[in-house]
Amino acid sequence: MPDFQGRFQYLSQSGAPAQEGTCRIHFDAQTLTLTPDSGAALVFDLGDLDAVTAADWEVRLALYTGRAIILRQFGKAYDPLAHDLTDACRNRVVQCMLLEDMGEVARFTGNFELSGSESASGPAEIRLYKSNLAVLPAAAKSFQWRLADIDEVEFDSAAYEIVLQSGDDRIKVSRLAKRTEEFSSKLREAMNALATQSAQALHGMLPFLDPDQLQSCAALLREGRSAPLARLGAIHKQIPAALAANAVDKDLKPYYDQLVARAAAGSGYAGFKLIRPEDAETSGSSAGPAHDENANSENAADSPDPAENDAPDADAAAPETLYWFFFPLAAKSGAPANVVAWEASSRSGRATYFFRLVDPSQAAKLADPAQAAAAIDAAIRRLNRVLAMLNFRRRPIYLSDDELAMDPRFHRYAIAARRLPEVREVRASFLGRALHSSLEAWQMQVESILGKA
Repeated sequence: MPDFQGRFQYLSQSGAPAQEGTCRIHFDAQTLTLTPDSGAALVFDLGDLDAVTAADWEVRLALYTGRAIILRQFGKAYDPLAHDLTDACRNRVVQCMLLEDMGEVARFTGNFELSGSESASGPAEIRLYKSNLAVLPAAAKSFQWRLADIDEVEFDSAAYEIVLQSGDDRIKVSRLAKRTEEFSSKLREAMNALATQSAQALHGMLPFLDPDQLQSCAALLREGRSAPLARLGAIHKQIPAALAANAVDKDLKPYYDQLVARAAAGSGYAGFKLIRPEDAETSGSSAGPAHDENANSENAADSPDPAENDAPDADAAAPETLYWFFFPLAAKSGAPANVVAWEASSRSGRATYFFRLVDPSQAAKLADPAQAAAAIDAAIRRLNRVLAMLNFRRRPIYLSDDELAMDPRFHRYAIAARRLPEVREVRASFLGRALHSSLEAWQMQVESILGKA
């Protein structure tokens, strides 16, 4: 990237100028450096910016710390500075949201209005991926939705608006001009392709289901989401047994059986995620470092390996699918304990992860038969949603705060944890992981984790 020369103001949290003067700006795909003519340089990750707004020949950079930088008097370089910096920041946000390997379909520029559990609105770039939708506003925090979580898409041809509904949340997309119908069409195509692939994966795993049963199963067990085994069993009584037979690698079956024995009665959940070609492309030996779960990372040494990759684990016999189970564990009384185990049951799953279901102050709900089922279901949905946001990577969950903060390779995970309160909540509820080194060693690790819980 070229250097840009102009003036700057570095504002305190109150908005008062703390530093100002002439400066030189340089940025690349990850880092921005502001070098004043006098004084020390400012250097920060582009992911540390909550907003980038350009108007009236000024560029305002809002840092997550509450401080801001105003860039002005860049002359003819203003337009390329504003354009290139905005684009670089959006690309870095996509990396920090762990979306860069999702397979981008198209980009659109328009307005959005988010309502429901959160509210936001304004101009934004909207990026459609094969399994996700990312909204990258200019003056607000970016966010994403998984396509499998979208319940309804409405196209108002008169107002040229598209409304997406997911539970109680909705996004209204407008001001796409001539690309409105294109956005609607590509979004529906991506959702339909995902639904088709998901239904085909379920048919391959549950071939005994008739068309009506498969349709009911596909509506309940969506790609990237977990469904209660009891509800799946109500569609067909053989589904839980078939999942155990077809979605659990034989080498992991002993660990799975142990978790079934420890689980609260009728409380298990199952889920799956499609592994796409763009995930697999990063898994070759020539792909270079990408730093996620690999053959060595969850063994005793747990040290990063140069050949590791960012693709989620997949079964070698069916590399297009990652399977997992959630097991809310039972206390000695038989009531649900405040612990849930997450087991990735494909061949490459190398550890069992344990989390608190609810905050300890809310644990009494689990002992109340009238509240336990709803509390467990809400906790599983929250945990599943965060894992899906992380594309089912484990390191953003189990690495310590110091490891995330100090290792440059994992800095985007630290940014994701800072930007997303749900990730922070799940990290806080993480109790530990038991490695699949041997059943005896695994059992000892489980007892230690549960003892601390």
